[in-house]
Amino acid sequence: MSAVPDDGRHWEQVTGCGAFADHVGPLYMTLDALDAGEAVRFGFRVADHHCNPRPICHGGMLSTFADIALARGIRVVSDIPAPLPTITMSLDYLAPAPLGAWVDARVSVTRIGGGTCFAQALMYAGETPVLRASGVYKRMKPAT
Repeated sequence: MSAVPDDGRHWEQVTGCGAFADHVGPLYMTLDALDAGEAVRFGFRVADHHCNPRPICHGGMLSTFADIALARGIRVVSDIPAPLPTITMSLDYLAPAPLGAWVDARVSVTRIGGGTCFAQALMYAGETPVLRASGVYKRMKPAT
């Protein structure tokens, strides 16, 4: 099974998100063929190391993926440099994502302010919605 879906989009591996993101990845990103209102799309293939004993993707992995996708989505849309620390994040788990599923996060950035940024995403395993996420991120002032 391929790491990325054969969906006609150009998926590139996400880099520069730190050692933890590298550890749970690989994670991918695309700007191709997005839905209306969608700023960027991120994805990963559910592997053994992402699963609980059932085997379905662990909620902690979905939460981690949501946090990375929301923050990186803000950075892609706005060119805001890292770091972009999480202030708060809200998650609604909707359905399981089974081993082998391609999970994608369809990110929309709702507001870029002087001190905070807001983003939301729906995550799917195939056509099944698995998680709804929203987050608020701190825009750091550049070092002088």
